[in-house]
Amino acid sequence: MALPLNDFKYQDFIEQRFTIIDKDKHEVPFIMNPAQLAFMEACTYRNIILKARKLGFSSLLLAIACTKFILGRNERCVSMSFDTTASGKQLERAKHFIHSYEAIRQTKMPLKYNSKSEMVFEGEDDRGRKYINTLRIGTAKSNSFGRGDDITFLHLTETSQCDNLEELLSGVGEALVNGAMTTMETTANGFNSFKRFWDEAVLGLRGYTPMFFSPVWEYSEEFLAQKARELGDLFEQEYPPDPEMAFVASGSTYLDKLAMNQYLREVKTHEPLASLSRV
Repeated sequence: MALPLNDFKYQDFIEQRFTIIDKDKHEVPFIMNPAQLAFMEACTYRNIILKARKLGFSSLLLAIACTKFILGRNERCVSMSFDTTASGKQLERAKHFIHSYEAIRQTKMPLKYNSKSEMVFEGEDDRGRKYINTLRIGTAKSNSFGRGDDITFLHLTETSQCDNLEELLSGVGEALVNGAMTTMETTANGFNSFKRFWDEAVLGLRGYTPMFFSPVWEYSEEFLAQKARELGDLFEQEYPPDPEMAFVASGSTYLDKLAMNQYLREVKTHEPLASLSRV
């Protein structure tokens, strides 16, 4: 079931109220790129994004979490990473989004609590009813980190690095409230538990909407050709053209990677993932 991300007019709010540091290290308005817009159009309440690197999904999902934190009522938004470096960047982005909102609106959010991993905002609606919004950002140190929480929006980044995805989802499932949105976004990491989960999602067995975003969403043919020359055998790990190569080229494999990819292309047990392809 499609998720109505127009409830708070997320795109307008993000593009008009947030800035972002671009690839040239300049602060610019957060204007969504084609891949981000495609996700906004296709997302459901349960999503998996398998992607090439640096397509902007971590920033987009964090911006959605910050929007809900600012505009929502009794929202508990969680953005967690399984990569320590990525987690630190997410925290910096969240702080930047909040600060840019304050600068653009020329206001100051009266945060009740502001730590290295969590922000708490206590507000009051037009009828005088109080509400509390929280935004939690950090590293998922435990596969069962979600137990005991009431989560309304969950973003998990670099999920392929999770040691036990089934245990993670078991804990998170108990924490999500009705109508909560969950999105896992990650690059591939070989043939592990995430690969198995992805395959089952493609077959419609998991209740998650699988989306693959290749590098052509963001990069020109000339750029990719140059990267192929620079990276050699590592190119398809960083810029995979399809889900099969994403998994084959990443992680460690016993068999020859090119031979494995050719085998996977020729032997199919299900229809190939057709959604969100771009030619």
